[in-house]
Amino acid sequence: MSATHGPPAGLTHVPALLLLDSDARGLDRTTQAYRAIRRQIIDLTLPPGSGFTETSLARQWQISKTPVREALARLRRDGLVSALPRAGYVVSPVTLQDTDDLCALRSLLASEATGAAARRGLPTPALDRLEALCTVPVALAAGEAEQEESLRAGIEFEGIVANFTGNNRLGKALVDVLDELERVLRMAALIEPGIASPPGELDAILRCLRERDAEGAQAATRARCERVRRDVLEVLAKSASVSRAPIELPRP
Repeated sequence: MSATHGPPAGLTHVPALLLLDSDARGLDRTTQAYRAIRRQIIDLTLPPGSGFTETSLARQWQISKTPVREALARLRRDGLVSALPRAGYVVSPVTLQDTDDLCALRSLLASEATGAAARRGLPTPALDRLEALCTVPVALAAGEAEQEESLRAGIEFEGIVANFTGNNRLGKALVDVLDELERVLRMAALIEPGIASPPGELDAILRCLRERDAEGAQAATRARCERVRRDVLEVLAKSASVSRAPIELPRP
């Protein structure tokens, strides 16, 4: 199976990165605006610390300010933007402390989710898709296209597993964390383009899923998450002098 075929149909919780090609028709204006603005924050089109107004976004997306205002209220609840008195909004900064907390939460959720999915067993189409994703090059820096494909493959792998835990809240929580993690991973790749993942990490998890080895799946997932945690913090630390300082992206 080609890694370009996309995730199995019928997933309840889908990471935002995988929704890029989905049809937005039928969604209300507020949801469309929410998706669009959130996407710009996650992919760093609106980088941490950047400011904007309702009017500028409404003009950009050619919609009224009401759905933009409602979308921004949702993004404030997500913790992705903050309102500035009489000055619009600002994209929430990324700090080492918050990144460490996020990566630790991802490790807890992902390991539990993979263990639960292994115990229940995944359907053949899902296992086949996971196998295809394991073939995607793991380097995050060979080139822009390869970097994007690698990032997408890793997030899709965990997103698929999240949908087969048997626990709807656990699946949703993990996918929400993956969406936040995407922004951090993109920042790390911009700061250090040579960052890469060692081969075999996803294969080890998939092997345990096929064998319905819950303990092995948890251990392999935890090891991968903790490796990412160490790598990302090491890279981001180059852009912050103290753990709570906002991390700045390199200027183009």
